[in-house]
Amino acid sequence: GAARFSDLAVSHGSDPATAARWRALDVDVLSSNAEILDRCDVVFFAVKPHILPNVLNECGAHVDVDRHLFVSVAAGVSSAFIEDSLKKAASKGIAPGRPGPGALPSSHKKETEKNTRVVSVVTPKVVRVMPNTPCLVGEAASAACKGSAASDEDVTFVVELMRSCGLCLNVSSESLLDAVTGVSGSGPAYAFLFIEALADGGVAAGLPRSTATVLAAQTVLGAAKMVLETGEHPGALKDKVCSPGGATIQAVRALEQRGFRSAAVEAVLASAAKSRELGIESEKQHRGK
Repeated sequence: GAARFSDLAVSHGSDPATAARWRALDVDVLSSNAEILDRCDVVFFAVKPHILPNVLNECGAHVDVDRHLFVSVAAGVSSAFIEDSLKKAASKGIAPGRPGPGALPSSHKKETEKNTRVVSVVTPKVVRVMPNTPCLVGEAASAACKGSAASDEDVTFVVELMRSCGLCLNVSSESLLDAVTGVSGSGPAYAFLFIEALADGGVAAGLPRSTATVLAAQTVLGAAKMVLETGEHPGALKDKVCSPGGATIQAVRALEQRGFRSAAVEAVLASAAKSRELGIESEKQHRGK
Protein backbone atom coordinates (compact mmCIF):
# COMPACT_ATOMS: atom_id res chain seq x y z
CA GLY A 1 0.00 0.00 0.00
CA ALA A 2 0.90 3.68 -0.10
CA ALA A 3 1.37 3.85 3.67
CA ARG A 4 1.68 1.56 6.66
CA PHE A 5 -0.92 1.67 9.42
CA SER A 6 1.87 2.66 11.80
CA ASP A 7 2.44 5.79 9.68
CA LEU A 8 -1.12 6.96 10.29
CA ALA A 9 -2.74 8.94 13.09
CA VAL A 10 -6.41 9.74 13.71
CA SER A 11 -8.39 12.10 15.87
CA HIS A 12 -11.62 10.20 16.43
CA GLY A 13 -15.05 11.39 17.49
CA SER A 14 -16.99 10.43 20.60
CA ASP A 15 -16.96 6.64 20.39
CA PRO A 16 -14.24 4.86 22.42
CA ALA A 17 -14.94 1.67 20.47
CA THR A 18 -13.82 3.45 17.30
CA ALA A 19 -10.55 4.38 18.96
CA ALA A 20 -10.05 0.75 19.97
CA ARG A 21 -10.55 -0.44 16.39
CA TRP A 22 -7.94 2.02 15.12
CA ARG A 23 -5.46 0.94 17.77
CA ALA A 24 -5.99 -2.70 16.82
CA LEU A 25 -4.69 -1.74 13.35
CA ASP A 26 -1.60 -0.11 14.89
CA VAL A 27 -2.86 3.39 14.06
CA ASP A 28 -1.93 6.14 16.52
CA VAL A 29 -5.09 7.57 18.14
CA LEU A 30 -4.53 11.16 19.21
CA SER A 31 -6.62 13.20 21.59
CA SER A 32 -7.28 16.28 19.45
CA ASN A 33 -7.20 17.67 15.94
CA ALA A 34 -4.41 20.01 17.05
CA GLU A 35 -2.19 17.00 17.75
CA ILE A 36 -2.93 15.62 14.29
CA LEU A 37 -1.49 18.78 12.70
CA ASP A 38 1.58 18.60 14.94
CA ARG A 39 2.14 14.96 13.95
CA CYS A 40 1.13 14.78 10.28
CA ASP A 41 2.13 16.48 7.03
CA VAL A 42 -0.90 15.25 5.02
CA VAL A 43 -4.22 15.76 6.82
CA PHE A 44 -7.50 14.22 5.63
CA PHE A 45 -10.80 15.86 6.59
CA ALA A 46 -12.92 12.70 6.51
CA VAL A 47 -16.10 14.11 8.03
CA LYS A 48 -19.63 15.01 6.95
CA PRO A 49 -20.15 18.49 5.45
CA HIS A 50 -22.04 19.86 8.48
CA ILE A 51 -19.23 18.78 10.82
CA LEU A 52 -16.35 20.17 8.75
CA PRO A 53 -16.65 23.85 9.79
CA ASN A 54 -16.06 23.04 13.46
CA VAL A 55 -13.07 20.87 12.55
CA LEU A 56 -11.61 23.72 10.51
CA ASN A 57 -12.03 26.07 13.48
CA GLU A 58 -10.07 23.69 15.66
CA CYS A 59 -7.28 23.25 13.11
CA GLY A 60 -6.74 26.79 11.86
CA ALA A 61 -4.28 27.95 14.50
CA HIS A 62 -1.99 24.99 13.91
CA VAL A 63 -1.57 25.21 10.14
CA ASP A 64 1.94 25.40 8.71
CA VAL A 65 1.41 26.32 5.05
CA ASP A 66 4.90 25.18 4.11
CA ARG A 67 4.31 21.75 5.60
CA HIS A 68 0.65 20.80 5.59
CA LEU A 69 -1.41 19.48 2.70
CA PHE A 70 -5.13 19.17 3.46
CA VAL A 71 -7.36 16.64 1.69
CA SER A 72 -11.12 16.99 2.10
CA VAL A 73 -13.68 14.31 1.25
CA ALA A 74 -16.65 16.38 2.48
CA ALA A 75 -19.25 16.46 -0.29
CA GLY A 76 -20.08 19.88 -1.72
CA VAL A 77 -17.82 21.98 0.52
CA SER A 78 -15.57 24.11 -1.69
CA SER A 79 -11.82 24.36 -1.36
CA ALA A 80 -12.21 28.15 -1.13
CA PHE A 81 -14.40 27.77 1.96
CA ILE A 82 -11.88 25.39 3.55
CA GLU A 83 -9.00 27.77 2.77
CA ASP A 84 -10.86 30.81 4.11
CA SER A 85 -12.06 29.01 7.24
CA LEU A 86 -8.55 27.86 8.11
CA LYS A 87 -7.16 31.36 7.59
CA LYS A 88 -9.95 32.92 9.65
CA ALA A 89 -9.40 30.46 12.49
CA ALA A 90 -5.64 31.08 12.34
CA SER A 91 -6.13 34.83 12.63
CA LYS A 92 -8.14 34.33 15.82
CA GLY A 93 -5.60 31.96 17.40
CA ILE A 94 -8.05 29.15 18.05
CA ALA A 95 -7.09 26.92 20.97
CA PRO A 96 -6.41 23.20 20.57
CA GLY A 97 -9.34 20.95 19.71
CA ARG A 98 -11.53 19.11 22.17
CA PRO A 99 -10.07 15.77 23.31
CA GLY A 100 -12.05 12.76 22.18
CA PRO A 101 -13.30 10.23 24.75
CA GLY A 102 -11.22 7.09 24.78
CA ALA A 103 -8.13 8.69 23.25
CA LEU A 104 -4.79 8.02 24.86
CA PRO A 105 -2.22 10.78 25.46
CA SER A 106 0.03 11.01 22.43
CA SER A 107 3.73 10.30 22.69
CA HIS A 108 4.17 12.79 19.85
CA LYS A 109 2.67 15.78 21.67
CA LYS A 110 4.75 18.93 21.37
CA GLU A 111 5.12 21.81 23.78
CA THR A 112 1.95 23.74 24.64
CA GLU A 113 3.44 26.86 23.11
CA LYS A 114 3.55 25.19 19.71
CA ASN A 115 0.03 23.84 20.09
CA THR A 116 -1.42 27.30 20.66
CA ARG A 117 0.62 29.66 18.52
CA VAL A 118 -0.61 31.08 15.22
CA VAL A 119 1.73 29.85 12.53
CA SER A 120 0.45 31.60 9.41
CA VAL A 121 -2.60 33.13 7.74
CA VAL A 122 -1.29 32.46 4.21
CA THR A 123 -3.66 30.38 2.08
CA PRO A 124 -3.17 26.69 2.93
CA LYS A 125 -2.86 23.92 0.36
CA VAL A 126 -6.15 22.06 -0.13
CA VAL A 127 -7.10 19.18 -2.43
CA ARG A 128 -10.67 17.91 -2.61
CA VAL A 129 -11.41 14.24 -3.27
CA MET A 130 -14.68 12.45 -3.88
CA PRO A 131 -14.15 8.71 -3.20
CA ASN A 132 -16.74 5.96 -2.92
CA THR A 133 -17.33 2.94 -0.70
CA PRO A 134 -15.69 0.31 -2.96
CA CYS A 135 -12.39 1.72 -1.70
CA LEU A 136 -12.97 -0.79 1.12
CA VAL A 137 -12.22 -3.59 -1.35
CA GLY A 138 -9.58 -1.75 -3.38
CA GLU A 139 -11.95 -0.83 -6.22
CA ALA A 140 -12.74 2.84 -5.60
CA ALA A 141 -13.77 5.27 -8.33
CA SER A 142 -12.49 8.62 -7.05
CA ALA A 143 -11.78 12.06 -8.47
CA ALA A 144 -9.60 14.87 -7.14
CA CYS A 145 -9.03 18.56 -7.84
CA LYS A 146 -6.80 21.21 -6.31
CA GLY A 147 -7.63 24.42 -4.49
CA SER A 148 -6.11 27.81 -5.22
CA ALA A 149 -2.86 27.29 -3.30
CA ALA A 150 -2.18 23.62 -4.06
CA SER A 151 0.26 22.79 -6.84
CA ASP A 152 0.01 20.30 -9.67
CA GLU A 153 2.48 18.19 -7.70
CA ASP A 154 0.17 18.27 -4.66
CA VAL A 155 -2.86 16.98 -6.55
CA THR A 156 -0.72 14.38 -8.35
CA PHE A 157 0.51 13.15 -4.98
CA VAL A 158 -3.07 12.82 -3.68
CA VAL A 159 -4.22 11.06 -6.87
CA GLU A 160 -1.40 8.52 -6.53
CA LEU A 161 -2.24 8.06 -2.85
CA MET A 162 -5.90 7.41 -3.66
CA ARG A 163 -4.92 4.94 -6.40
CA SER A 164 -3.72 2.64 -3.65
CA CYS A 165 -7.41 1.78 -3.14
CA GLY A 166 -8.70 1.93 -6.70
CA LEU A 167 -9.10 4.35 -9.60
CA CYS A 168 -8.58 8.08 -9.07
CA LEU A 169 -8.82 10.75 -11.75
CA ASN A 170 -7.69 14.38 -11.68
CA VAL A 171 -10.59 16.59 -12.81
CA SER A 172 -9.87 20.01 -14.26
CA SER A 173 -12.57 22.02 -12.48
CA GLU A 174 -13.83 21.85 -8.91
CA SER A 175 -17.36 22.47 -10.16
CA LEU A 176 -17.28 18.98 -11.66
CA LEU A 177 -16.98 17.28 -8.27
CA ASP A 178 -20.74 17.52 -7.69
CA ALA A 179 -21.22 15.60 -10.94
CA VAL A 180 -18.61 13.10 -9.74
CA THR A 181 -20.67 12.69 -6.57
CA GLY A 182 -23.72 11.93 -8.69
CA VAL A 183 -21.99 9.34 -10.86
CA SER A 184 -19.44 7.52 -8.69
CA GLY A 185 -19.89 8.90 -5.16
CA SER A 186 -23.52 7.76 -5.01
CA GLY A 187 -23.14 5.22 -7.81
CA PRO A 188 -22.50 2.15 -5.65
CA ALA A 189 -26.01 2.53 -4.21
CA TYR A 190 -27.48 2.44 -7.73
CA ALA A 191 -25.41 -0.63 -8.54
CA PHE A 192 -26.45 -2.39 -5.33
CA LEU A 193 -30.08 -1.60 -6.09
CA PHE A 194 -29.71 -2.98 -9.62
CA ILE A 195 -27.99 -6.14 -8.36
CA GLU A 196 -30.75 -6.64 -5.82
CA ALA A 197 -33.39 -6.16 -8.51
CA LEU A 198 -31.67 -8.64 -10.83
CA ALA A 199 -31.55 -11.15 -7.99
CA ASP A 200 -35.22 -10.55 -7.22
CA GLY A 201 -36.01 -11.25 -10.84
CA GLY A 202 -33.97 -14.43 -10.69
CA VAL A 203 -35.86 -15.58 -7.61
CA ALA A 204 -39.16 -14.77 -9.35
CA ALA A 205 -38.00 -16.92 -12.27
CA GLY A 206 -37.19 -19.81 -9.94
CA LEU A 207 -33.56 -19.45 -8.84
CA PRO A 208 -32.49 -19.82 -5.20
CA ARG A 209 -31.72 -16.41 -3.63
CA SER A 210 -28.02 -17.15 -3.07
CA THR A 211 -27.53 -18.30 -6.66
CA ALA A 212 -29.40 -15.34 -8.10
CA THR A 213 -27.40 -12.83 -6.03
CA VAL A 214 -24.01 -14.24 -7.00
CA LEU A 215 -24.96 -14.40 -10.69
CA ALA A 216 -26.28 -10.84 -10.61
CA ALA A 217 -23.22 -9.42 -8.85
CA GLN A 218 -20.76 -11.25 -11.11
CA THR A 219 -22.70 -10.12 -14.19
CA VAL A 220 -22.39 -6.45 -13.18
CA LEU A 221 -18.70 -6.94 -12.34
CA GLY A 222 -18.00 -8.65 -15.65
CA ALA A 223 -19.87 -6.04 -17.67
CA ALA A 224 -17.96 -3.23 -15.93
CA LYS A 225 -14.63 -4.93 -16.70
CA MET A 226 -15.60 -5.23 -20.37
CA VAL A 227 -16.28 -1.47 -20.55
CA LEU A 228 -12.97 -0.61 -18.87
CA GLU A 229 -10.76 -3.17 -20.60
CA THR A 230 -12.12 -3.13 -24.16
CA GLY A 231 -12.60 0.64 -24.42
CA GLU A 232 -15.76 0.04 -26.43
CA HIS A 233 -18.83 2.21 -25.96
CA PRO A 234 -21.34 0.63 -23.55
CA GLY A 235 -24.01 0.90 -26.23
CA ALA A 236 -21.90 -1.12 -28.67
CA LEU A 237 -21.28 -3.80 -26.05
CA LYS A 238 -25.01 -3.88 -25.31
CA ASP A 239 -25.79 -4.35 -29.00
CA LYS A 240 -23.47 -7.37 -29.15
CA VAL A 241 -25.59 -9.12 -26.52
CA CYS A 242 -28.89 -8.32 -28.25
CA SER A 243 -29.47 -10.90 -30.97
CA PRO A 244 -32.25 -10.10 -33.48
CA GLY A 245 -35.55 -11.34 -32.12
CA GLY A 246 -33.81 -12.71 -29.03
CA ALA A 247 -34.51 -12.67 -25.32
CA THR A 248 -32.09 -9.84 -24.43
CA ILE A 249 -33.55 -7.22 -26.79
CA GLN A 250 -36.97 -7.94 -25.34
CA ALA A 251 -35.53 -7.42 -21.85
CA VAL A 252 -33.93 -4.12 -22.94
CA ARG A 253 -37.27 -3.10 -24.45
CA ALA A 254 -38.99 -3.76 -21.11
CA LEU A 255 -36.39 -1.65 -19.27
CA GLU A 256 -36.78 1.23 -21.73
CA GLN A 257 -40.58 1.08 -21.50
CA ARG A 258 -40.28 1.58 -17.73
CA GLY A 259 -37.88 4.50 -17.96
CA PHE A 260 -34.70 2.68 -16.84
CA ARG A 261 -32.28 4.95 -18.68
CA SER A 262 -34.11 8.13 -17.68
CA ALA A 263 -34.31 7.03 -14.05
CA ALA A 264 -30.52 6.53 -13.96
CA VAL A 265 -29.89 9.98 -15.45
CA GLU A 266 -32.28 11.62 -13.00
CA ALA A 267 -30.63 9.81 -10.08
CA VAL A 268 -27.24 11.27 -11.01
CA LEU A 269 -28.67 14.77 -11.39
CA ALA A 270 -30.52 14.52 -8.06
CA SER A 271 -27.37 13.42 -6.24
CA ALA A 272 -25.27 16.17 -7.84
CA ALA A 273 -27.87 18.79 -6.87
CA LYS A 274 -27.97 17.54 -3.29
CA SER A 275 -24.18 17.63 -3.10
CA ARG A 276 -24.22 21.31 -4.08
CA GLU A 277 -27.00 21.97 -1.58
CA LEU A 278 -25.13 20.28 1.29
CA GLY A 279 -22.06 22.39 0.64
CA ILE A 280 -24.04 25.63 0.48
CA GLU A 281 -25.95 24.81 3.67
CA SER A 282 -22.77 23.96 5.55
CA GLU A 283 -21.08 27.17 4.48
CA LYS A 284 -24.13 29.31 5.26
CA GLN A 285 -24.48 27.83 8.76
CA HIS A 286 -20.84 28.49 9.50
CA ARG A 287 -20.91 32.06 8.23
CA GLY A 288 -24.03 32.71 10.29
CA LYS A 289 -22.23 31.94 13.56
